[in-house]
Amino acid sequence: MPHRRSPFFKKHNPERAPRPEGSGRYDAPADGPIEIAGAALERPFAFDRATARRLIRRDVNAKEAFTLRDASGVFWRAAVSELSESGGQATPYERMDVSPEPSIELTLACAVLARQRMLFVAQKATELGAARIVPLLTEHSVPPNGLEHEKAHAWPGQIVRAAKQCRRASLPELAPPTTLEAFLSSSIMASAELRLCLDNVGAESPVPGLSPKRVVLLVGPEGGFSDAERTLMRGKAAQWLLGGRVLRAETAVLVGLSAVHLQWGDFRPVQKA
Repeated sequence: MPHRRSPFFKKHNPERAPRPEGSGRYDAPADGPIEIAGAALERPFAFDRATARRLIRRDVNAKEAFTLRDASGVFWRAAVSELSESGGQATPYERMDVSPEPSIELTLACAVLARQRMLFVAQKATELGAARIVPLLTEHSVPPNGLEHEKAHAWPGQIVRAAKQCRRASLPELAPPTTLEAFLSSSIMASAELRLCLDNVGAESPVPGLSPKRVVLLVGPEGGFSDAERTLMRGKAAQWLLGGRVLRAETAVLVGLSAVHLQWGDFRPVQKA
């Protein structure tokens, strides 16, 4: 596998286009919501070259729609009428009553799964509001020399298509594949207020009443994390047991992300005054 620089909290250019297939690079930068200060219903606006490039990266074409945010934080759906590399025009046609953006910064660190299931993981993690996806190289995961076979070059495209389908205003970051040891020592882990590891060994529970804004969820491969890896994570991530059934790794991703949102994020019941 070609040498890659450490991905953690480096400044990425949000206009950078996805890399072509076979490029040997599997990461993609985050891109936050597109902001249009004076957005108003049925009022056309022009956008510049930088915004056009961001829309092209998101696979938005003329006559299609995208999600934007105005200066007050309100989200809108806007229909594109003109789009070229130099700019274009769009018109807001719907005010979104509920924010499409997650209320917490959720990082999914998932062991690289075999049989091209990371395509599914990238898609569903995007739909479920992950801010960052970190593919982990673990003892029982796909090894570095198997990434091309797993179509790792296609992971960024899955993210783009999923964000477009679920009307997200942002694109999550896709970090380059990294070892579990390197990730546990990263600034992402250090800055998280809650760090969880889905595991069917042990039954620790997160402290009730927490209101974390930054959460890390670690999910192992089929066969789980090794004993040595569990030892490595001791004191760095709480083991989280969800029910008594042993789940497939990709199912654990869906369940874990949903459970995080139910407990601390978007899926919590609205408290009535």
